[in-house]
Amino acid sequence: MNWKSWTYLSLITLSFSACYPKAALYKPAIEERMLDTVSVTADRVDPNETKDTSIYEPPIYRSSYKRTNDLLHTKLDVRFDWSKQYLIGKATLTLKPLFYTTDKLRLDAKGFDLKKVALLDAEGKLKPLKHVYRTKLVQEKEVPYEIHIQLDKKYTAKEEYKIYIEYVAKPNELPLGGSNAITADKGLYFINPLGDDPYKPQQIWTQGETESSSCWFPTIDRPNERCTQEIAITVKDKFRTLSNGVLEKSQKNTDGSRTDYWLMDKPHTPYLFMMAIGEFATVKDSWNGIELEYIVEKEFEKDAKAIYPYTPEMLTFFSEKLGYKYPWQKYSQVIVRDYVSGAMENTTGVIFGEFMQMDSRALLDNGDLNEAIVAHEMMHHWFGDLVTCESWSNLPLNESFANYSEYLWFEHKHGKDAADYIRKNEMSGYITQAVLYGDQHPLIHFQYDDKEDMFDQHSYNKGGTILHMLRNHIGDEAFFEALKVYLKEHEYTAVEAHDLRLAFEKVTGEDLNWFFNQWFFRAGHPDLTIRTSYDKNKQEVVVNIIQEQAKDKNTTFILPIDIDIHTSSKAQRERVWMDQPKQTFRFKSELPPSWIAVDADRILLAERNYELNKDERVSQYLYGTNYMDRSEALKGLQYQQKGNPEVKKVFTKALKDPFWNIRVIAVDNIMVDEEADIAIIRIIKDLAKNDPRAHVRAAAMDKLGMLNDPKYMEIPKIAIGKKEPSYLVLASALGALISLDKSLATAQQYAKTLENENSTTLRMLIADIYSQGADKSFASFFDTQWKKTDNYASFRFFKLYSNLLINIQDDKFTMEKLEAFKAIALDNQPKTLTWWRYGASNAIYLLYKHSFDQNKKAMEEWTVNTLKEIRSTETDPDLQKLYKKWKLPK
Repeated sequence: MNWKSWTYLSLITLSFSACYPKAALYKPAIEERMLDTVSVTADRVDPNETKDTSIYEPPIYRSSYKRTNDLLHTKLDVRFDWSKQYLIGKATLTLKPLFYTTDKLRLDAKGFDLKKVALLDAEGKLKPLKHVYRTKLVQEKEVPYEIHIQLDKKYTAKEEYKIYIEYVAKPNELPLGGSNAITADKGLYFINPLGDDPYKPQQIWTQGETESSSCWFPTIDRPNERCTQEIAITVKDKFRTLSNGVLEKSQKNTDGSRTDYWLMDKPHTPYLFMMAIGEFATVKDSWNGIELEYIVEKEFEKDAKAIYPYTPEMLTFFSEKLGYKYPWQKYSQVIVRDYVSGAMENTTGVIFGEFMQMDSRALLDNGDLNEAIVAHEMMHHWFGDLVTCESWSNLPLNESFANYSEYLWFEHKHGKDAADYIRKNEMSGYITQAVLYGDQHPLIHFQYDDKEDMFDQHSYNKGGTILHMLRNHIGDEAFFEALKVYLKEHEYTAVEAHDLRLAFEKVTGEDLNWFFNQWFFRAGHPDLTIRTSYDKNKQEVVVNIIQEQAKDKNTTFILPIDIDIHTSSKAQRERVWMDQPKQTFRFKSELPPSWIAVDADRILLAERNYELNKDERVSQYLYGTNYMDRSEALKGLQYQQKGNPEVKKVFTKALKDPFWNIRVIAVDNIMVDEEADIAIIRIIKDLAKNDPRAHVRAAAMDKLGMLNDPKYMEIPKIAIGKKEPSYLVLASALGALISLDKSLATAQQYAKTLENENSTTLRMLIADIYSQGADKSFASFFDTQWKKTDNYASFRFFKLYSNLLINIQDDKFTMEKLEAFKAIALDNQPKTLTWWRYGASNAIYLLYKHSFDQNKKAMEEWTVNTLKEIRSTETDPDLQKLYKKWKLPK
């Protein structure tokens, strides 16, 4: 892989770190939902199967959990056995019947050792209660799952009672489940519990969504339940704790431990309960009298505020935009190691994965990602925490708004182009799942196979774009007023999609069933074929639109569409309504149009087949008022530059476009003739040196490297010599230097100056350069840097190291390194990453049969025996499969 590929790989890796799952590969059944009733339909017989037609199999319907008891308050007292990775807990739950009199209680409690189950009376005395701890078959293992308690009497809805439970939670002994979005479901996680990994801090953290909080405390683990909470956490005094709400007090104990008392006095759902424990650095801030905390590992303390960018400003923006002030007691954000999701909106205590943790220079290249995720999790404190989906079928009521918050924030802070750039990527993500993977289901999905399936590009991407369409339809003022009504009417409660619809109808006075039925309760999206023409005789613009999906899916969408008609003298906008599979619209125009923008603001979530010729593409860029039109125009014109000066002018103009990504597209795709395009080269040189956006500087540096003229070497040399702050630009500068100088010695010379840069992209590029040489001194770089790689980069890094050793051709030197590789490959301790072991093992395999003197037979024998030992002792099943592919002598 060349240097540029590694630059892109690092960006791709980051872009998938957030909580956006892959498409589920199943075909959903059909579900129709109308007004205030639910009608679920399904074929009695699968047409592809032969079965008894007299047997009716009812369709799946994932209803909300039926509530019998109302959980009012949860009080926990927890401490930990780090060596066994156990939580030792005491729980006191305050409940009452929801409505009907009852003498029974069901609690979720997964895999506990129960020590005591009792009623706590008004005098503080415990009365043992009869109970049954029921099991559930999970991955062929019987797991204790639910506590069914017989209460001491029948309680009415006006009577509260308290249940006291002593227990030991053993999350690591539970069968491991999870999804693409949340990769494990054991609720409580110990990181480096014995402290034997020098590269990783000791931590404990939780992840409750979807229903994993019951892996560490007994509760009614359903999204339509909510309660207040208090929790006493006892840890070694060196550790910092974080939980929901505010820290009421800390008490040092005689055994060197400390107990922190946390209180959340506003009700929220159990999956939002959280703990994070570790040795952190905390940077404090405030907003409107509310404490803010930016919690990171100590080496990142100076960059903590930048890691969680614009937090106070976002709180102000969302509070004002929604007409509802941030409702909670504090706002803390913490990064943990080995997190099983991208981030999680635990009330007042958001947890992020370690991919967010980077220095200020790396933030120049990846800061947009942090900004979007901070906005996403913050918005959840209104949509998800304050108002919570009543069932996982209604998850989009949480995730669609969090997704759309990214658009709203970027629109406010960075402009409409920046927001539309995000929305375009969100739409593409949904279309990929729906079309490429063939997975289409209703947004509000009552027929999922597993609740984890709901965390997909429908709940996130499609939901956010639907909200944008609704906003466009009813207007900004009505849209945000309706959200205010929705939040106020349903604060601290659980909701379903019709609650949202009714709030919008209350504000607008419009029956919006047509919108919600087709976008929330029906699968799919429009697939539009657009053809335009001009009727000179009638002086009319003609727009033909076909809904292609109507042919085979018999589904026609009702679409309000804005059409902009641009002529040489004016622009006019026409609003039409499409409600048929095929329609033709005609508009008077004295002059032939230069550009007809169908869906002018690119609001619709739809596939588009709109064939445009060269002149129309030129006009699309020149008249286009949005990011999507301008970017599509450039991509459509990239192969039409030769012999078309008007096209070249478009690309030249785009080099100075106000939005950075358009400039990147222009730089990447503009064709440059070094003799004829002196002015263009001058612009590219200026962009490489001075553009405010790192991605544009990097693209311009790449383009200079493609010119193959050493006279352009000065610009990348200056960038490297002055230590350009962006790692991305530094990597592009070094790559350009390699292309322009064509001297390995020069590349190695400049690579040497960048060895200590804290960037995987640069680290891999330097390794690639060194691997092409035969200098033994380069080995020290590999020896000191391999521990700073992970994932595929580790595998690639060791492979490049083996290339260097092959080039050196010194058996004694190589044997020293092989022994080091062996030690890494055989180290099955958690501190040695799987990718490290695989990379080191593969390097040994690559060096098999590479010896350069009389010791060839001995080296081959040592290598074969070592590889067999690695294969026989490896415990990771994935590595075992890979090692079986080695072709070794018997």
